[in-house]
Amino acid sequence: MRLAAAATLAALLTTLAPQAPALADGAASTRNIILGGAAATLLIINHNRKVHERYAEDAKRQAATAQQRDDAWAAYNSEKMAYAHEATVAADLKKEVAYQHQVIEGQRRQLAAAKIQTGADFARQSVARINTGGGKSQQVAVVSYGWGSL
Repeated sequence: MRLAAAATLAALLTTLAPQAPALADGAASTRNIILGGAAATLLIINHNRKVHERYAEDAKRQAATAQQRDDAWAAYNSEKMAYAHEATVAADLKKEVAYQHQVIEGQRRQLAAAKIQTGADFARQSVARINTGGGKSQQVAVVSYGWGSL
């Protein structure tokens, strides 16, 4: 312990001793200034390059996001137009079905009117009896569609 204390005291005393002035010529000083300036310039350039790389990455990300937004908007507009076309087609089909229904109803009215005017029954139904054996008979319906008897 005493030895460590003595070594610490000796080290402190050597720092208090007067130092000899540094021997530096003008060329070494100039060289050190130039090298220090070059090192600082290199650090600044590398820092600026990294900053600009980050800016470029951010710009790419923003452009990609904008592209996705524009693609989504274009897809939305495309689907909206497709829906409008489908709605138009559905409306046209509804009109066609309504027209066909109107024609069928008109034809039914004409058929009913013709039936009443002529008094003809186009669908005549008669009942026939057939012998099933054992003295029993069974009724069978026969339908004729205006051809009469052959």
